[in-house]
Amino acid sequence: MHAALRLGLSALILTTFVTTAFVRCGPQEASAQDTNATKPSEQPVATMRHGNRPRAPKPVEAAPPEQPTAAPTPPPAAEPVKPAASPAKSPDELPPKFPFSVGTAGEDIAGVVARGTPIYKWADEHGFTEGPACAPDGSMYFTDVAGSQVLQVDAMGAKVALKDSKGMNGLFFSKDGVLYGCQSGEQRIVAIDVSPETAAKKERVRVICDKGPGGAPLGKVNDLVLDRSGGIWFSAPVIGRKREGNAPDAVYYVPVTGGEAVQVVRDDKVVAPNGVHLSPDGKTLYVLPYLSLNMMAYPVLGPGKLGPGTVFYAIPSGTRETIGGDGLTVDIKGNVYITVPARSSVFVLSPEGKPLGMIRFPERPSNCALGGTEGKTLFVTAQKSVYAIEVEGSRSR
Repeated sequence: MHAALRLGLSALILTTFVTTAFVRCGPQEASAQDTNATKPSEQPVATMRHGNRPRAPKPVEAAPPEQPTAAPTPPPAAEPVKPAASPAKSPDELPPKFPFSVGTAGEDIAGVVARGTPIYKWADEHGFTEGPACAPDGSMYFTDVAGSQVLQVDAMGAKVALKDSKGMNGLFFSKDGVLYGCQSGEQRIVAIDVSPETAAKKERVRVICDKGPGGAPLGKVNDLVLDRSGGIWFSAPVIGRKREGNAPDAVYYVPVTGGEAVQVVRDDKVVAPNGVHLSPDGKTLYVLPYLSLNMMAYPVLGPGKLGPGTVFYAIPSGTRETIGGDGLTVDIKGNVYITVPARSSVFVLSPEGKPLGMIRFPERPSNCALGGTEGKTLFVTAQKSVYAIEVEGSRSR
């Protein structure tokens, strides 16, 4: 019995020892195995054996951080090779700026212009263009009223012929090449020397007339035409409020030799007489009012003498504006070309005053004149520009 008791006690002690060893050591070894499986780069942690002190794990030396690889330094950029400077071109070598096409005639006008005839621009970017006039050599001059200049049409751009023109408006050349003008800022008719040889001279303007009947002021002279006997017919409209004591709406005559002007038209039917021109034979004076739709015709009886006027043409109404015409010209056939700003057109009339058709322009026309080498180029001043179109009839004077 004692032997059996001892045997049982030995078995119980052995079982207790094994159980205690398993509790203390088994789970730690399993944990270490799992850790080694998931983090191979870490050193295993030493387990505490029964009766032994734990050993400290060896420190893991961190790998030195990778130094960023420096980008290769690019070679210095070569400076661009500058082209050799070319010598400045003379004006004769530069391409012309004018003319260039801006449209065409929209209708056939028998004996005047065919539909599709090109319309060209000859000048632009001016203040307000007016007073086209053809020199004996066919060259064309015009005024910039707002810019106070007299200019000459040129392919490279308008050339200044006279600076500080003091509001020069209408122009007209005599057959001997003298340019006459309406200097509205000074209320007088003048002769202008535009020859290049005298460009440096200060006094290039000569006064022809600055007084009306009895020494009265002429007012804002506007347009003029010369006859074959050496007389100047010119207009002086009142555009705006009429004041007591100011010059009236009128048309005047003065010889090219000068003196006081003679009043030849002062008619209630003619409100703001603007454009003036003569028929090819010089026997009819046309007056185109600005503030009336009735264009008038007066028989010329002699120097400074006119007969009773008649309505030559009534400009059609139908626009919101109540203005009539502005400037005009006449060809050798007797056809009359009148500018009608409200229609942006030049109306063409027969010698009898019958409407033949109209030529529309990109801007509102102010005046027109025939010029060019053959006198068949119709130049039209219009707001900031100058236009031209070829017609069949040449200039009459």
